[in-house]
Amino acid sequence: MADGVELIPISDRDEVIFRAWEEGKGPHALSREFALPIRRVEEIIDRMLPVFDAQNQLRAYKRELRRLEDLSGEFFAIAKRDKNHESGHLVARLNERICAMRGFSPVNVRMDPLTVEVKQQPSQHERIAAAINQMWEQQPPVKRALHERLDQLTPEKALELLGPLEPNSGNGAAAPSAPVPPADDAEPR
Repeated sequence: MADGVELIPISDRDEVIFRAWEEGKGPHALSREFALPIRRVEEIIDRMLPVFDAQNQLRAYKRELRRLEDLSGEFFAIAKRDKNHESGHLVARLNERICAMRGFSPVNVRMDPLTVEVKQQPSQHERIAAAINQMWEQQPPVKRALHERLDQLTPEKALELLGPLEPNSGNGAAAPSAPVPPADDAEPR
């Protein structure tokens, strides 16, 4: 039996064990100090810690990110004010950690300028549409007015106004020639 074991109420004892564990004592040392089995010390530590679920993980993650940002801000001020190279180096390292926690990796940073440059160029569809619009703008104004007017009419109304199709309607095409009859003396092959 250990002579140095204090009689502490159980709830207070759990807090004392947890604080000692937070300060760096291991479960074996705590087991000897409080005369408890190692498994019991581990159960006390587990019970004192928050539940390991997504919500608590997110809170812990945000808390650590905030701590890093606060430290970065303090050391940035020191580096600027005192021109302290060690503080500047620490700020750069903290910035790397913060960026990593936020998902900014060196690969993403290298790819971002390229992505932005590609985004600034028009897409293939936009280039084709621009070429078609440019061709349309080069048409004589009368032809554009005719197309716009035809777009306003229904197909039936446009045909009615234009009348029946006439051969050699003045568009420069030659009059159709008489069809060539098939040769009677042609032998089948």
